[in-house]
Amino acid sequence: MKDTLALHLFQSLSAKEVLRFGKFLQSPYFNHRTDVQALFRVLAQNVASGTSAAPEKKEVFAIVYPEKSWDRLQFNYLAGFFVELLEQFMACEDLLSDRLQNRLFRCRAFRKRGLSRHFEKNAAELQRQHHVAPHRNAGFWLFEYQLQNEIFSHQVLQSGGKQTNLAAVTEGLTNFYLLEHLKWAGATRSLQSYSRQALPPLPLSEAVLATVEAVDEHKNPALSLMHAGLTALREPENEENFSRLKTLLRTHRDLFPSAERRDLYMTAINFAIRRHNRGERPYTLEAFELYREALELGILHENGLLPKHTYINVQNLAQLTGAHDWALHFLESSREALPPAERDNIYRYALAGFHFRHSDYREVLELLREVEFSDIFIQLDARKMLLRSYFELGEWLSLASLLDSFKAFLLRQKNLGYHRESYLSLVKFTKKLAKTVHASRSKRTALARHISLSEAVAEREWLLEKLER
Repeated sequence: MKDTLALHLFQSLSAKEVLRFGKFLQSPYFNHRTDVQALFRVLAQNVASGTSAAPEKKEVFAIVYPEKSWDRLQFNYLAGFFVELLEQFMACEDLLSDRLQNRLFRCRAFRKRGLSRHFEKNAAELQRQHHVAPHRNAGFWLFEYQLQNEIFSHQVLQSGGKQTNLAAVTEGLTNFYLLEHLKWAGATRSLQSYSRQALPPLPLSEAVLATVEAVDEHKNPALSLMHAGLTALREPENEENFSRLKTLLRTHRDLFPSAERRDLYMTAINFAIRRHNRGERPYTLEAFELYREALELGILHENGLLPKHTYINVQNLAQLTGAHDWALHFLESSREALPPAERDNIYRYALAGFHFRHSDYREVLELLREVEFSDIFIQLDARKMLLRSYFELGEWLSLASLLDSFKAFLLRQKNLGYHRESYLSLVKFTKKLAKTVHASRSKRTALARHISLSEAVAEREWLLEKLER
């Protein structure tokens, strides 16, 4: 059954969900096919055994239908029924896990059946539960609109349209649309910096921005915070935008769930990093402090894991601000939170970066000697650290070998843009630098002038520093 949808979906279930799915299939309300139950038992035993090998289709068929010979068509029908029921189970689990959405569907059922007393009692209780929720993001207002829409439909039926909650319906709809629009406007702005093609404009953008700008912060602070994030993206040169975003973020961040809080923090962090990359050192500390805040809030993890680039960026910024002890503690304490498949490689790379900044070049070589990365930019940085370490230690044969392999690697990369030329220049000038270690001052000055005038050179400052000695 390898590569079948049935097995793929089943393997996505947790151990608890496997047990619940078994009970689901035993219910005659959902399933009356004993062959589907038999298939479930086969797959459950396969998963419980811990084997990575998928059961063969013919073997499964023989267990489910012991009196029949292999029939591909019948097996496909069985798998189809199994998938349909598993998808229904997943939908039920999702609905049952969302207490408010579940009650909204109950209210809808009461309204459709004309059960006015049940509807009014449950709708009132649902409003109470919903309004005590801490968040005021687009999701909150979408649910508010859906609930008020049900109440509106009930009131129209009861009063003939003489008394309705139309204002509450439109408030929910308007706030949902404005917040969701700002989110996608920000996403479009962020994606545009990576995309080579123009992204489609969002309809009504100017009208939305004009409406949002007229809303007082105290009336809708969540909307003001989202607008501040978008403004920081649209006008990255305006420092007042950054200050306003930080203030609103620290004041109103609890109005958003963790994932959206993380996105807002990353908007502020990316603003600071963009300015840091231009050499504006005060923004280095700004980016680091924002990262630390987000870590303390516990919002940087995704599915319980810390993304590798977050791990690397945090420790780099910590060291650039002089928080070396904090950086080392972070590297060790957050190691187990890294994605398991890359954990050791990323840890060794980050630790190598820590030692590199402390000129512990032997440690750098030891940590990076056996490490390989799929991420192209981490590969470039690791090779850069090796290059400088070999040079600083005077290991000329190892340096020559690395320079040749580094150049070959770069020539194979066709989609690196200016990074390719920048690192090729580093390779070229490092070869020349190694030959001028004992050269005359005039030759070293001439090489320094050549490096200074070249358009794209990685590690330009380091090369010039070596030539000044």
